[in-house]
Amino acid sequence: MNTPTQLDFITSKISELQTAVFHSHSNSVLTLNPTVIRVLKIDDNGYIWFFVNRPVQAVTEFETQFPVALNFYKKGVPFFVNVFGIARIVIDPEELACAEIDNEISNGVLSDKLLLSVKMANVNYYEKEADVKKSWFSKLKKAVSEIFVPAEDFYYNPETQNDRHFA
Repeated sequence: MNTPTQLDFITSKISELQTAVFHSHSNSVLTLNPTVIRVLKIDDNGYIWFFVNRPVQAVTEFETQFPVALNFYKKGVPFFVNVFGIARIVIDPEELACAEIDNEISNGVLSDKLLLSVKMANVNYYEKEADVKKSWFSKLKKAVSEIFVPAEDFYYNPETQNDRHFA
């Protein structure tokens, strides 16, 4: 797969999930708390833009760039995505004026929110295994059979289970 196709795939999956748990991996004394975020946009350069609550401390006291993890998950969706990258606090008025951001983002910057952009460095995409639906009869049959012979005793391998004794 080439890079634009990969970015399109990742962007579509993240856009489908929309929310993630944000974790700062900074070693600094002042770090942003883990929180649930909602993606505002993903630009063509692979930056994920979102808000976090503005901390009580002065924003200028925080590192402007730090490593983060974003864990995207949504109940009922058969996949999840973990993103690792470098977050950057966007507070410079000139950068905000030059950035291609819409009204929602610019209005949020003026409120009690802090705008972050994360450059994706490593993305892990996982698909969940489909749940096998078993009938109540097969569950009952398995439960009754395990009463007489526990599941771990069905097979005996003398190389790995030397100390086990069967009744």
